[in-house]
Amino acid sequence: MDEIYFHIWQKTLYGSPKLLMHILKNFNFDPKAAWRNFDPKITTGTKKETLELIQKNREEDPIKSYEELKKLGIKILTITSPLYPEYLKNISAPPVAIYYRGDLKVLQKPAIAIVGTRKISFYGQKTVRKIVNELSGYDLALVSGLAYGIDAFAHKESLKIGIPNIAVLANGLDQIYPSEHIDLAKEIIKNGLLISESPPRTPSQKFMFPIRNRLIAGLAQAVIVAEAPERSGALITAEYAFSENRLVYAVPGDIDSYRHVGCHNLIKSQKAVLLTHAKDVVKDLNLAFGSLPIKCKKLSKEQELILRIIEKRSPAHLSSLEAITRIPQCNLIEELMEMELSCLIKNIGGMNYVCVR
Repeated sequence: MDEIYFHIWQKTLYGSPKLLMHILKNFNFDPKAAWRNFDPKITTGTKKETLELIQKNREEDPIKSYEELKKLGIKILTITSPLYPEYLKNISAPPVAIYYRGDLKVLQKPAIAIVGTRKISFYGQKTVRKIVNELSGYDLALVSGLAYGIDAFAHKESLKIGIPNIAVLANGLDQIYPSEHIDLAKEIIKNGLLISESPPRTPSQKFMFPIRNRLIAGLAQAVIVAEAPERSGALITAEYAFSENRLVYAVPGDIDSYRHVGCHNLIKSQKAVLLTHAKDVVKDLNLAFGSLPIKCKKLSKEQELILRIIEKRSPAHLSSLEAITRIPQCNLIEELMEMELSCLIKNIGGMNYVCVR
């Protein structure tokens, strides 16, 4: 019964978590009592429009609204549930309720968030893949926001090696934003959790993204900013994480590139620790190894051949690889780039390659 009234409250005030928490505290977290006996006097200073919205929604049938939620296959986790993560409950403005699709068991694992720019570079891809591969085999979950760029790349790479994911959306779970990531969202639901504070039928709204970022920070024990320019939304996540005493890391980059200004500023302001290896995060969090099976991406026949040649002839030049493998240069370069992103080989300059495994 409590879920019904938590849902109607969340549906009414999903964009005002502090106000909603204040109201429910006045009723000892009894959402039904709060709904039936709400008095505007307990919300001094609240905007008139918000109070009018509460009064209007109180005319709605809570049970009917909850039935619609169930029809969509979306469940709700409330702050009074024993399954609600303690570390999320302890942030300054925890969500009173979160909507989810997937397996709640993922919330019991220590979580690391990887966030960053939506305009991911080759360096950003290489960085994220390196970090994720170094986390392989550890008992953890990866958190991100399903956005373009770093978020989606981190989700995809971690799913490949068996790390369960938590994707946090700003909109309702009856829709996926961006729509190009529908298949990725389905994969995450199979291997983790899709969550949101926004009730179903809530579209993506600009003001909800910072609120979403606060939830990403709240769910994670550590936040890694992989690549971020000066005004990246990922910096909001880092600020939330820092204010909630989470571990914050930033990956350094080219000092002349705008793509890395945000990360460098975090490091300079001492709000983030410079990160070059995921083993630093593993050590700081004291993560257990061996609870997850290590999955390795299967190499193509061409990549296996290239790898054998580089192992024997290290360093191996592009022209030598082309002559021996007889792979057309354009195709060979594509294979080499993919192998470099997988942290199997490294270009040490002048198109000379060595193994890194």
